[in-house]
Amino acid sequence: MTRPIRQKRHDRILHGSGASQAEIRCDMATGPFDEAVLRMDRKWGVDRLPELVSPATADKWGLAMAQLNEAISSEDYEMTVARVGVCLRGIAAMDAEAEAAGQPKSNPDVWEYEYDGHRFGIIADGREWPAAKEKRPDLTIYSMREVAVALHAHRNAVAAVKASFPGAEVTKIQRPLTALEKELDDEIRF
Repeated sequence: MTRPIRQKRHDRILHGSGASQAEIRCDMATGPFDEAVLRMDRKWGVDRLPELVSPATADKWGLAMAQLNEAISSEDYEMTVARVGVCLRGIAAMDAEAEAAGQPKSNPDVWEYEYDGHRFGIIADGREWPAAKEKRPDLTIYSMREVAVALHAHRNAVAAVKASFPGAEVTKIQRPLTALEKELDDEIRF
């Protein structure tokens, strides 16, 4: 018998999917772990803490995570609870080691810009978005990678302008008129 692909915990709990009692108990047991990970992501950057500790500590963390995932997959509630405890101690140990080593905490520069009445922020490293959002909760935050993806979508138009008019600054990108819009000659574009 093929097992169904597990959904995210909140999907199963809120939208029901026939999750078993064991699955729900295992998912709930990971709550304190989830919260600790979120705190560390805000403090150090998303998934950065293992990169800031010794290889031996990072290896222990990898083993602890593998064992936690195995316990959850096997729907073993008691083992999940035990492995959550191990991972919580591991997070605390990595945090202490990174602090002792003077590793830099997540404190991204947020480049702000306003365009067409919308204010947004850009950060260099997308892994620092929790700290950026904490700094500036009112801004929509984009990473440099997202900016590159957006520019890539318009690369031909932007490149043509830059090649034809050295030093020009692109101030607006507008999609071409559809055939119907051209036919209607309407000022309102849909």
